[in-house]
Amino acid sequence: DISKRFNATGAMVRSGVAVALASIVPLCVAPPPEFKDLSCPPWWYPPKKPKNPMEYNGLSDMKPACFKLNGGDDRPHSVYVIGDWGGVLYGGSWVAPADHRSAQFKGHSRAFIKGADDFAQHKVADAMMDHAAVDRVDYILNVGDNFYWGGISATCGNFDKFEGGPQWTYIYENMYHGPLDKLQWLSVLGNHDWGGWHYLAAWDQTIGYTWGAPGSKWRWFQPALYYKTRAIYEQTDPDHPEKGFTVDYFFVDTNMFDAFDPEKDQMHNICGTSHNHKYQGCNVTGPANPGECKWWFISIWKRQCSWLAEQLEASNLASDWQIVVTHFPPLWGMDFWQPISKKYGIDMMITGHTHHQDFWPQWGRNPLGGTAVIVSGGGGGITSEGLPNEHGWDDEYGFMKLELHKEQIIVRMVSHGKQLRREERVYPILPSYKLPDMKKSQQFMPTIEAGDAEVNPAHERIKEATKTEKVDNLLAQLEEQRKAMMHESRRLDELRLDEPSQLV
Repeated sequence: DISKRFNATGAMVRSGVAVALASIVPLCVAPPPEFKDLSCPPWWYPPKKPKNPMEYNGLSDMKPACFKLNGGDDRPHSVYVIGDWGGVLYGGSWVAPADHRSAQFKGHSRAFIKGADDFAQHKVADAMMDHAAVDRVDYILNVGDNFYWGGISATCGNFDKFEGGPQWTYIYENMYHGPLDKLQWLSVLGNHDWGGWHYLAAWDQTIGYTWGAPGSKWRWFQPALYYKTRAIYEQTDPDHPEKGFTVDYFFVDTNMFDAFDPEKDQMHNICGTSHNHKYQGCNVTGPANPGECKWWFISIWKRQCSWLAEQLEASNLASDWQIVVTHFPPLWGMDFWQPISKKYGIDMMITGHTHHQDFWPQWGRNPLGGTAVIVSGGGGGITSEGLPNEHGWDDEYGFMKLELHKEQIIVRMVSHGKQLRREERVYPILPSYKLPDMKKSQQFMPTIEAGDAEVNPAHERIKEATKTEKVDNLLAQLEEQRKAMMHESRRLDELRLDEPSQLV
């Protein structure tokens, strides 16, 4: 009986099971001891911890992680995807999904399904661990909304502090264990990590957890709001049929799409005045106040747009796959994502935000054409949009698995009941422009060595990557897109009859 099983787990946690305190390493995460070859281990190392959580925005030249295609293991390489996963902490140790389906949320009201809605995060975590015991998993891609309802329960502006210990311990570290213990979580922030309906949660400490804290297992990885990583899959056996390949991941913050004028939509607005004091802000980083908030997020978005175009152009000369990881699906910002995905050949977008599991296959009715889209917002941190099945015969709660190859990526949707619900294939697409000779690609390979941990993130390559002219033709459409979104938001609010929700 699933409820008895997880009740027993909760009792065990409450009885005093704790994670041992880990020493805070001032520079980089120490590699697990089994990594004998440190020239290119299967792990990403952040630079030295910055003084400001915004300092590494645009970081793109970290040393890649390397994974051997054979290495004595014939299983294919897999990557897991999860989003909207971190529930609410009750009584100091028990975790349950944020309840968004009760009658007070008129637009989302539905029946409560015992055995699914009460243990959603536990069930998804259990399914991940069971599958990981069989799969050859390299790392986890996390699309945000890590802690409901409103992020780490502390205030932004205290980057060097660690104030979310119980949340990190019970919602993350103790929840995902066993075969998941030594898998890095490459992460972005969701709107609830900023605070949901305000911007004052300790989102900066979420970034800071990259450099460890008491109880950390050293697997959290988010050195900035937006950044790039590279995974190299090496083939060391010339007789092996599987060819080596490279994947570039672009981690993008899309929370601008939940940042409106301060007097607008108080229930779904990071910048709203009802939950942000008009004179209160995040010192050091911003936003300084609700009036500045919308434009603060827009400025970050504009820098990202230019940076992303620059990085995609370089990636097309050096990498087989270009994958964007972000919180909001491309229904938000479609006028941006359509042209940039076509121009630069984005192969896949990995997203969350909507609380269910979905996949947009390439071409057909996909508004992005050849760019496949994963929506993995059913991690169980909040109750699902639709009605789940107690035994997992649904696509409401779950996670995704990516099986990586040079010529294709196999996407598998797994439910909270551990069942395989769907399988699709994604094939690489080319950019819309002609690529130059691939021999020139070497100039775009990472040049930062492992010893360069103290490199200044303001160096010329990052400055170059933030030039705004790269995507001016795309940015000109943003304000019209925002106006259309606000109009649609007001229309939906009228249908919800002023629903008292802090959540999109």
